[in-house]
Amino acid sequence: MSGIAGIVSADGAPPDAGLLEKFADALAFRGPDARRVWSGLGVGLCFTFLRTGPAPQCGEQPCTIDGRTWLLADARLDGREDLRRRLEAASHRIAERTTDEELILRSWAEWGEACLDLLRGDFAFVLWDSRARSFWCVRDPMGVKPFFYAHIGNYLYCSNTLDALRFSPVISDALDKRAVGDFLLEGWFCDPERTVFRDMRRLPAGHVLCFADGAVRVRRYAKLPIEEPLELTRSEEYLEAFRQVITAAVRDRLPRESAVVSMSGGLDSTSVAAVAKSVAEKGGAGPSLRALAVDYRQLFEDEEGDFASRAAAHIGIPIEILSGGAYLPYSRWDSEELRQAEPCHEPYLALQIDLYRQIASHTRVALSGDGGDSVLTGQAWPHLVCLARRRRFSALIRAFGGYIASHGRIPPLRGGFRARIRRWLGRQGGNEAYPVWLTAEFESQQHLRERWHELQKPLLDEHPLHPGAYRGLTGSFWPSVLEGEDAGWTGVPVELRAPFLDWRVLRFLLRVPPVPWCMEKELLRRSSLGLLPEEILDRPKTPLVGDPLLLHVQRRDWHPLPLPEPHPAIKQFVNWSKLCEILAAPAKERLWSDLRPISLNYWLQRAHTFSRFHQERSG
Repeated sequence: MSGIAGIVSADGAPPDAGLLEKFADALAFRGPDARRVWSGLGVGLCFTFLRTGPAPQCGEQPCTIDGRTWLLADARLDGREDLRRRLEAASHRIAERTTDEELILRSWAEWGEACLDLLRGDFAFVLWDSRARSFWCVRDPMGVKPFFYAHIGNYLYCSNTLDALRFSPVISDALDKRAVGDFLLEGWFCDPERTVFRDMRRLPAGHVLCFADGAVRVRRYAKLPIEEPLELTRSEEYLEAFRQVITAAVRDRLPRESAVVSMSGGLDSTSVAAVAKSVAEKGGAGPSLRALAVDYRQLFEDEEGDFASRAAAHIGIPIEILSGGAYLPYSRWDSEELRQAEPCHEPYLALQIDLYRQIASHTRVALSGDGGDSVLTGQAWPHLVCLARRRRFSALIRAFGGYIASHGRIPPLRGGFRARIRRWLGRQGGNEAYPVWLTAEFESQQHLRERWHELQKPLLDEHPLHPGAYRGLTGSFWPSVLEGEDAGWTGVPVELRAPFLDWRVLRFLLRVPPVPWCMEKELLRRSSLGLLPEEILDRPKTPLVGDPLLLHVQRRDWHPLPLPEPHPAIKQFVNWSKLCEILAAPAKERLWSDLRPISLNYWLQRAHTFSRFHQERSG
């Protein structure tokens, strides 16, 4: 959550001191606890500090242990004790309350670049080796922390906040049309390296960048492994092993003073809340906990708030309910408070920002159930195929026969058969239709029909047991989601932490046999017995009863028309009159995707305001 930014030159030229101050100003919202601007030979770094815990943090950065290598980090490490033991075995004396920043520096001093294989957690950091004149930029394996850079001439500019880089006069605001095309086709940026700006790049999750001798080298250093399935003797062994890893994940993320759980009435977030309460109680004077939920009762009979309230009462924590039904689509989008670093297709952005502001009134750290669906809602078909190919027919009969005997039904196969049949018949689902409001010139220039077909193609199945989950966890989807929850997008100094996306949890779950443990979250339900009320444990995955967008249209309290005034730049991408025709009678299955040009148009208006403001200040 702390703000970091830097400038490094290949030829040792001094950094622009005024620009560093502007970077620090742009990062001020991230870190109200401390601020520092530091310069060395050919390098300048700035830092704004947000104290969160639970581990000790270094509030004065960049920091060093040898005067040679300097670290600038927004970091929270998992498995600190394991790392401490490794360092002590390598003859380092490490105090128990050593900061995460010192652990990173000592690991680098001992193992160099190879230490990245040992670092797990949520982090974005840079290391400056003043003797070798090499500059290293690292992003955590799951992409929880964002990181951006621009290589212009002899200089590398970097930050965990995209808007900070826009203060550099040599970094262009010109749009990356390929990225704009992806946004209009899919609603997010599918390429893990591109941003909406041509000159600014995104460091993908689990990647390291080295800038030395004027050249940029980027490589992947971490990817979830594909390991042999876990074969334990008794059911209780699976449950106990899962309890251990999820408890460790929550403990490493839980601050010492206060925390909020962003909670629905489902199983994932409520189980995180229950484990957090248990960890806090075992720690004695642990942090104070509360829950915050959203319901849409004003729009339809939404039970989410009621289920969340009953779960909170059972756990023993207070809860607040924010009314999502009170928000109209695109409300407050014309205000500066909702300006985003990149285009964001979330018509209820005001609700999301207000949720974070409510969290910030209580704490700086929130826990979420993000990632719970990834593996825990598994596929039975790949498990069946894997056992058959290995000719393990007795194990197949035990797993599938045992599930049928205990549940009275066949486990959900989820083999993608319906989607394949639709493709064979030449039919596409409503949400998969190609947008017809793109301009012909933009479509032709960027080969958007070919790009759209490319994005619709299913990716290769790498994992034998959890192919869908593995694709999602190792691709660009989760980093994109997590960036939208980062302070660089919300503007609120709150750090959202997701225990289910802990590396240790994911490695364990990817080894668990899908049948029975990942059928309708069986593992989570059984491991949460006694922690949650039975009505939550028995509750199936429940989508929203109604679509808020369509309900607002039907109630006639909102309609996409008349469209806002088009920004001049939007006309090169979108046929505005064609979009008006389509939205005059919005199709139920296409409304969400047909609103993407409106989201882009609002962003262009605010991005232009930012550029004009910056030019006035620079002038």
